[in-house]
Amino acid sequence: MPTDPSSLIVLGVGAVILAWLIFSVIKKLFSVALVAALAFGGYMLWTNPDLLRRAMEMVGFA
Repeated sequence: MPTDPSSLIVLGVGAVILAWLIFSVIKKLFSVALVAALAFGGYMLWTNPDLLRRAMEMVGFA
């Protein structure tokens, strides 16, 4: 492990950039998974009238 200041600064900047890339990819994957889950839930309600009726009763629309 280098101990001179310039190497430590470069390693720190590299670690920050790597962490930023990882978190932005995770955020994007979470967003895609959330949209997919909402679309799947809408499809399930659309194709299953009994499930739609129970969901409507649960939220108070029926």
